[in-house]
Amino acid sequence: MNKKVLILLSLIFVVLFVLLGVYCSYRDESIPMIEKQYHSTVKNESKSGYGIDLSNHNKVKNWSEIEADFIILKATEGSTFTDKQFASYRAKAIELGIPVGAYHFMTTSSSADKQFKHFSRVVGDSIDIIPVLDVEIQTKGYPMSANEYFKHIETFVDMCKEYYGVKPIIYSSQWFYKKYNLSKLGCLFWSGDVDCNVNIPYVIHQQTIKAVPGVAGKVDYDVLNPNCNLDTILYKR
Repeated sequence: MNKKVLILLSLIFVVLFVLLGVYCSYRDESIPMIEKQYHSTVKNESKSGYGIDLSNHNKVKNWSEIEADFIILKATEGSTFTDKQFASYRAKAIELGIPVGAYHFMTTSSSADKQFKHFSRVVGDSIDIIPVLDVEIQTKGYPMSANEYFKHIETFVDMCKEYYGVKPIIYSSQWFYKKYNLSKLGCLFWSGDVDCNVNIPYVIHQQTIKAVPGVAGKVDYDVLNPNCNLDTILYKR
């Protein structure tokens, strides 16, 4: 191969390399910021311990093997459903001295008033962690406008503050939390964005789903914000 051909091929290679760089740069800039912000993979796990959240969908094989620093249990959903494992799991956590909390899964098919009364009847005040309100979706067939939905959640928050003396921790995705302006409620935030970075102030992050000692299969694996400690989420009667 003569020198002219080599020079030509080298020039073509350089041009293609530059064009590829320009394309990649353009492609990166064209990705919506919300996608970049909320879907970057978490590479490092917290070294300060972890918590787990459990419901009737999770089977505890051996409570003596549990290493979690805190446990949050599903207690209720809507105005009538009570998780069948809540009472027994709470009793075991208390027995082992593991701080335990409870969450309510909110629906739009019944009033917030009825839902909080159901939650407080089931849970009472035998909890170590601030109550949690799980808001993820609107119930199919029971749509609410953004304003109606905010008021729905606000009613539960206000009733919780009156009953427990503290506003609940809000569990949600960052996207949902921002869509409905839930920061206006003044509650602590628990991010449900698995395997993603959290880009708004939070106290707990459902960082991933993985196997942990004592529990069958995989379970929600929760870490505290590095700037917080367990005392931040404890319920102080």
